[in-house]
Amino acid sequence: MGRGRVRVILALLMVILLTSIQAESVVKSDQLVTLSEETIFLNALDSNEQESLTVGDEGVVYLIPNDNPEAAKRLDSITNQNLNALDFHPGGNAFIVGDLGRVLRYDYQDQRLSNVSGTSLVEISTLTSVSWNTNGAWAYIAADTGRIWRFRSLADGGEMHALENTRESPVTSIDCHPVVRLCVVSTESDGIGIIDTEHEITWIGGSAVLWNDLECATGNIAVCIAVGSNRNIGMIRLDDSTGGETTLDAEILSDLTSELTNICGHSEDRMMITTTPYGLIDYRPSSEDAFPWYDNADAVEEQLNATSSSVVCSWSTSEATGWILNSRGIAVSFVPIEIDDPLLTSLAGYALAVVVVISVPGIVLGLIFMNSPKMQATYSRWRRKRKGLEPSLKDKREQRRKRDRS
Repeated sequence: MGRGRVRVILALLMVILLTSIQAESVVKSDQLVTLSEETIFLNALDSNEQESLTVGDEGVVYLIPNDNPEAAKRLDSITNQNLNALDFHPGGNAFIVGDLGRVLRYDYQDQRLSNVSGTSLVEISTLTSVSWNTNGAWAYIAADTGRIWRFRSLADGGEMHALENTRESPVTSIDCHPVVRLCVVSTESDGIGIIDTEHEITWIGGSAVLWNDLECATGNIAVCIAVGSNRNIGMIRLDDSTGGETTLDAEILSDLTSELTNICGHSEDRMMITTTPYGLIDYRPSSEDAFPWYDNADAVEEQLNATSSSVVCSWSTSEATGWILNSRGIAVSFVPIEIDDPLLTSLAGYALAVVVVISVPGIVLGLIFMNSPKMQATYSRWRRKRKGLEPSLKDKREQRRKRDRS
């Protein structure tokens, strides 16, 4: 193949690549479900493989089949207090916490709510977060005063203790890694804390950011991700080995126009960051990359009623499909966008267009690209810049190392 022909092919490839990644969103909405005809205000959602629970003001609790929100069921209320957070136990039940120290249990077998006894230490507290530790033996419960307790149910009621070394600003989230025996705490003004297996808290930094939410990766990816004010993303690298050190790296997605509000786990290497205005960003913990997923402008055009309220969280029904729930109880589906080229969807276009398009003119070029980490990294940085996202944490560390060497 002559040099002139190679140049022509490469030019054509660049045109095709530029065309294939124009869309701001990689998904679109094709269905809308309203949980209630009454006015409700939802505060939190948690999901397992089969179902999601969402809780809100005045004791509202909905059970949502992940693959069929139209079959959502409102559970019988047992309180009129606002419910603020929840977490599924590894065994299937869930704890729900709210105002005036309210702690409820959801029983997945009979789909009923009950009061949890033995929680008198938190009776006057506004509870903001709850999470089961790695083996499900203890639940950590936190309040807007910054206090954190550990609790476990016993035959005669429950055992509850206050943790030492807590701070004074509200705890916005607690999450525990399912494999690494550590839990992470986010706060409004005291930064990020780590709870170890001895229930001791160590504060690791980040106090300059108001952290809104955090989520720990599943499987063997030993990280938790926090999102906060001014478009901050915090990467908490967990190490529970003897003498190990857990660290926090914070970066800013400075070119985004939206703010990061919540983060929801979807699969082992995918989280969805919710934004305000209404939207989603796809975040990959292993590669530390963030990609546009559902842009606000596209969402507004498709589902005006849903986008006027904030996103509570989202869940997946497959690798590329799922649902977004807003605070008013409107669930909106997302599915991959179809584009003109039948070989590609918009979803595949972002992840696979380079491989597919380059392989069509010449398998050799495709193999060169697929076996060149440098070419792939260059393309990834170009794509991130085009989408208005900061370089990945990995890229920024490489840049810092280059500056240090010079």
